[in-house]
Amino acid sequence: MVALAGKRSKKSKNVFVGFMFLGLGFGWLAGHLVAGLFIGMGLGFIVQAFLEGKEARGRGEPGEPEEPAPPAPETAEEAPGGPSRAAGEPAAADARAPDVETVWARIVAHQGEPFRQLKGQVFTYRVEGNAVVPSTVNVKIQKSQFAKALPHVPFQRVADVPKDVFGPSYVYAILMDERIRDGDW
Repeated sequence: MVALAGKRSKKSKNVFVGFMFLGLGFGWLAGHLVAGLFIGMGLGFIVQAFLEGKEARGRGEPGEPEEPAPPAPETAEEAPGGPSRAAGEPAAADARAPDVETVWARIVAHQGEPFRQLKGQVFTYRVEGNAVVPSTVNVKIQKSQFAKALPHVPFQRVADVPKDVFGPSYVYAILMDERIRDGDW
C-alpha cells in the first residue's frame, strides 16, 4: 500500500512549486528574497495538503476514480441477484455469496491471468500461501482481506469495499471479476 499512497494528482504536485515561485518573485520585488521564498513554500504546503485531502475524500484508494453508482431499481423484484440492499451492506445469511474457501479456490485457480482495475489498469497476481501478490505493486493482500470484503459483495464502486480492507482496488477487481463471481453475486 505504501507504493499506492505516494501517488498524487498533477494539480496537487504543482501547487507547492507554484507557490514557491510566487513567494520567490514577491520576495525579490520586495527586496526580501529568502523571506518570500519561505512564505511561498509554507503556503504551497498548506494548499497542497488541502487539495490532497479533498481528492482523497470519498475515494477507496488514492488514484482510483470515483464512478457514480448506477440508479437503484424501483422495487426489490427489479434488483438483479436477489433481495434489494445498498452496495457495501453485508449480504443476508441466506444470500448466494459462497464461503471464503470456495472463493479462495477460484482466486488460486485464476492466478497469472489478467485482471482489470476499475480505472483500467491491467494486472496479474500470484498466490503465495494465503496471500495475493499483484504484479503492479509490491504488497501482499491476505486471504483475510477477501474474507472481510466477501459479505459485502456485489460492489458498485471501489469505495463500497469496506474501509478496513487492505488494497481495496485489487480486492474489488478480483472479487467483481466474472471468473471469481461465477454467477454467485
